[in-house]
Amino acid sequence: MAIPKERLVSYQEWLELDLGDETRAELIDGRVYMMSTPLRRHQGVLRNMAMQLSNFLLGKQCKVYFSPFAVRLEDDTEVQPDLVVICDPKKLTDRGCTGAPDLVVEILSPSTSHHDKHTKFMLYLRSGVPEYWIVDPEANVITAFRLNESGYTATTFSHIDTATITPLSRFEMDLAAVFAEE
Repeated sequence: MAIPKERLVSYQEWLELDLGDETRAELIDGRVYMMSTPLRRHQGVLRNMAMQLSNFLLGKQCKVYFSPFAVRLEDDTEVQPDLVVICDPKKLTDRGCTGAPDLVVEILSPSTSHHDKHTKFMLYLRSGVPEYWIVDPEANVITAFRLNESGYTATTFSHIDTATITPLSRFEMDLAAVFAEE
């Protein structure tokens, strides 16, 4: 099935799209967004974050998953965040996750920066994602958006900080290790 150019796509049509094994895409509000292959720096930062979280969560109920991993937030929306933490096993499906993860992380790439900061920011806010991190691997900075009754509040962490994740008490992410060059 070809990707429709001018009309919205239903979730069923989305599941039937043949994008090929190497093509990455997301469905947001019925619109298909193509995703480019991440750069090596992006993947290194992702690996470093995933390792710290995986080690901390070993033997705990919360689990970490990273892209490609489908997160269905609404009837016509399924995204592939770079990294998610899910503490409610009832949200897990064979395909990925249904409902808001406890943490969503998007690592900026030149081709996705605006999309992650605007389109996905609003999507995660309205979907009730408790914590959304935007990671800038060029500036070595993480902006953590934490949900409260009035929306998201932002906290910025630099490469010399340790960052906490609200749903994971006693976890501290070593950002020097996250942003370490290979």
